[in-house]
Amino acid sequence: MREAQGIVRPDMIHLLMQARDKGSAHKLTLDDIVSQAFIFFFAGFETSSTLMCFVAYELAVNPDIQARLRDEVDRHLAEGNGSISYDSMSKMVYMDMVVSEALRKYPPVIFTDRFTAKRYELPPAQPGCKSLIIEPENVIILPAYGLQNDPKYFPNPEKFDPERFNEENKDKIHPYTYLPFGLGPRKCIGNRFALMETKLLIAELLQKFILKPTEKTIYPIVFDKREFSLQPTGGFWLSLEKREKGK
Repeated sequence: MREAQGIVRPDMIHLLMQARDKGSAHKLTLDDIVSQAFIFFFAGFETSSTLMCFVAYELAVNPDIQARLRDEVDRHLAEGNGSISYDSMSKMVYMDMVVSEALRKYPPVIFTDRFTAKRYELPPAQPGCKSLIIEPENVIILPAYGLQNDPKYFPNPEKFDPERFNEENKDKIHPYTYLPFGLGPRKCIGNRFALMETKLLIAELLQKFILKPTEKTIYPIVFDKREFSLQPTGGFWLSLEKREKGK
């Protein structure tokens, strides 16, 4: 319809149509364009909503962390006369630490992959080992969940500890072991938006409610083996207790 009627809209579909018309080694088909549009919905909605649930869950089962984060939210709300702005969200240091730790413990995508463009030799992993040759057009799988929950890189990985990402500790994280959005030039293009909307939702929740576990809340989480992404068996169960003024 866009082609037939000359419709131009400033969106992703138009960019993909332009890429198709320019021509490349891989000729984009209509199915390719539809698939890209679909994966944007899937990648953007499912992962962000699941991250929000995991953050809320950990706050509910860790009331001390929740209380500290609520104090930070209340402080910035008071400075902004009760409203949340982009600037105030950007200044919430502990909020960033909490969300970063949730991404560490529960990466939205449990692995990422890369397509090899040229032959490359990886050095020996340990003394006495052989180097590894990666041939062109090989697919390399990077286990984000495995790396981020490995005690070698993150001691006591089962513990939800936002202090891993404080100013003193975050620079000590071993390079390339923390990749909830991937890394490099092909990392997730929606990472900043996902972080901002998650922080905004949590700030709004903490402003109005106290998050608490229920009888159905399972701790520690047991993952549903039938799901491709990380999902707790039976879903998320939390209660929201309305805050009284001044508390």
